[in-house]
Amino acid sequence: MSQVSLPIRTAAASAVAALGLLGILPAAHAAPAVTVPAGQNLESVTVNDTAGVINEDRVREALEEVDFYEPTKVVVYTREGNYADNINTKTLLYARTAHPEWISQKPEDHGDYWADGYFIITLSLEGPDSGQVGTYFGEDRKVSDELMEKIHEAGYEDFKQARWSDGIIAVATEGASFMNRPWYKNPVVWVVTAAGGGVGGIVWGSVAKVRSNRRKKFADQLKTGTTHLTNVTMDLDTTELAARTLPTGSHHAADLERRFADFVASYRSSFTEQQELEAATKKERSSAQGVVRTENFLTAAQELDSTDDAIIAASALYTRSATWETAWRAQTAPLLEDLDQIPQLVKEAEAGTEAAGAALESFRHTAVDEAQFIGTELKAEVIDVDTALDRLAQLREQLTEKLEDFATAQIDAYAQNDDEKEDMRRKMRESRSSYSQQWRGGGSILDVTSPASMFWRVQAYNTGYSSGVSSVTSSREAANPPSSGISHGYSGGGGSFSGAGGSSRF
Repeated sequence: MSQVSLPIRTAAASAVAALGLLGILPAAHAAPAVTVPAGQNLESVTVNDTAGVINEDRVREALEEVDFYEPTKVVVYTREGNYADNINTKTLLYARTAHPEWISQKPEDHGDYWADGYFIITLSLEGPDSGQVGTYFGEDRKVSDELMEKIHEAGYEDFKQARWSDGIIAVATEGASFMNRPWYKNPVVWVVTAAGGGVGGIVWGSVAKVRSNRRKKFADQLKTGTTHLTNVTMDLDTTELAARTLPTGSHHAADLERRFADFVASYRSSFTEQQELEAATKKERSSAQGVVRTENFLTAAQELDSTDDAIIAASALYTRSATWETAWRAQTAPLLEDLDQIPQLVKEAEAGTEAAGAALESFRHTAVDEAQFIGTELKAEVIDVDTALDRLAQLREQLTEKLEDFATAQIDAYAQNDDEKEDMRRKMRESRSSYSQQWRGGGSILDVTSPASMFWRVQAYNTGYSSGVSSVTSSREAANPPSSGISHGYSGGGGSFSGAGGSSRF
């Protein structure tokens, strides 16, 4: 480790003196400035991904570049949980059972604290984009509640987008910047030095971050849109040939033919837009208008990709080509995926939803049998393709109706007044609408030709309900604010454990 030269230390001390801070800072503690190389002081990384959501190699590689002030053992523990879980307790119980080394073995500590040198991150998943995050510290690594909140908040944006690995990396990186931070690196000490230009610096920093985020979103959307457009390009000849084989007199085929009429023009327009976006300047990529352009490009490319998949599948079905059975499985896949998720949906529901849950479960069994029967009749040519698709659409509409009934039961069970009920309904409508506008690929003809909001997917339902619960919870907490956003305590963990750390929701 290299020491900063005397002139720099003197300049730093002069700045503090000029602010009149020498009298309140520890005597004779001019910053012993040390430079910590990338990856310095990361002692180990342990990943216990019981939820199966983490890219372990990526997390390890990223953390190896993070600077820690003191040798630190980082632990990542993921789990599938429920809203009512106290993840502080869950983490403690898991440690006692599977990893006692996380708990202090010092006789004087009586097993009441986390082991020195440890920084433990727990991710507890309650839904596709909701859950809790907890951070736990050895007594020589603990931080204040205020800093712990900042550590958790660093991962919220990624967690809410189900970017679990990115969120873990963000939390670990933020934690490294606070644990055992030397006093002279606390921005509070130096904030007054910017008295003349500090506000401008803060504003500049905020603007720079906004622009950086825009550039990242611009790049991500352009990359994803380009992938979809490349798929379309590769299938272009096949799509055109398939469109020519669609029969007349079929309302489903007619819908696809109308879409194909605009397909080539939309493809050319998207191809031109892609080239212009790739040539965009840094300034354009940093602008709100640039992000909107990539959003529109991505949406158009997704629509093209889903449309050509549906046209190719329809051709296979109507012509009874060698791949027609694969094409039919693509039609039933969205329904069967939804039906598979119903048992878990009903199992985790609140008390008071039993009747609606039983109706949903009963429908699940009926719909699975009916979907199989439709396929059998289609194979035997007892029914034609249009009839099969119409009956499949009816099943998906009936599932949507059952989900609407179940949503009413869940909202009534959780919400405490009319305002909370309306808040939850609004969040569920927003999720349903947002999900229906996302890419609906895979070759499903019904997803391409039906109105976007006709079918309510179970994944969208789960996301919407979690969002509704989160919104109501936030409103309740705002009305009765806690002392901080961090939940402490290990109730139910046994003993008198009082290790540093806590959890919060995202």
